[in-house]
Amino acid sequence: MLSSVNFCLAIILATLVAFASFGQSVVQAQQPQAQQQAPSDQPVSVADAARQARAQKQPAAKTAKILDDDNFIRSNGNPGQKAPDLTASANGKAFQLSDFRGRVVLLDFWASWCGPCRSALPKLKQLQSVYGGDQFTVISISADSDPRAWQSFVSNNQMNWLQQLDTNGAIRRSFGVRAFPTYVLIGRDGTVLNRYVGEEFAESVLDRIGPDLKKALQ
Repeated sequence: MLSSVNFCLAIILATLVAFASFGQSVVQAQQPQAQQQAPSDQPVSVADAARQARAQKQPAAKTAKILDDDNFIRSNGNPGQKAPDLTASANGKAFQLSDFRGRVVLLDFWASWCGPCRSALPKLKQLQSVYGGDQFTVISISADSDPRAWQSFVSNNQMNWLQQLDTNGAIRRSFGVRAFPTYVLIGRDGTVLNRYVGEEFAESVLDRIGPDLKKALQ
């Protein structure tokens, strides 16, 4: 009888020890997980905060009409290179880009159906009005396919500087233009100084090109 009681007590004691060991292992297993999920209270350095801000910063909004043409010739009109010479005509008179050596030239690639080009036009007119003269020339090169629509738009918007229709795209291909508007600033010696693609909502064409233009005119 006594041996049976002792046997039962031994079984109960072994069971209690097993439950105690199991509970301790569960607690130990949950502690690291809780530590991993707990938010860090460590202070963030200025450098880390700056890196996080740059990672989360959205790029400035820009609009442009993109041309879908996989066969575009690679441009020679990149900054630091000599601009390709173009032949055009205005008011029945032919001219070449090289005729303007000694002046700073801004090529304005656009189209009347291009929304961003229309939005940029008032500031482009202001740029031409402020700087235009014997030292600076704007040449607008349109991709319009309808000459009448192009002429009407130019007249109605008083675009009274050199205008060229580039219906077959030869000029824009020579400069590697794939989006409208695109502006190419050319120095007095015929070297491309900079390219500006699209319209920036936060910065007008006058603000973007003006500083480079002032420097080139000095």
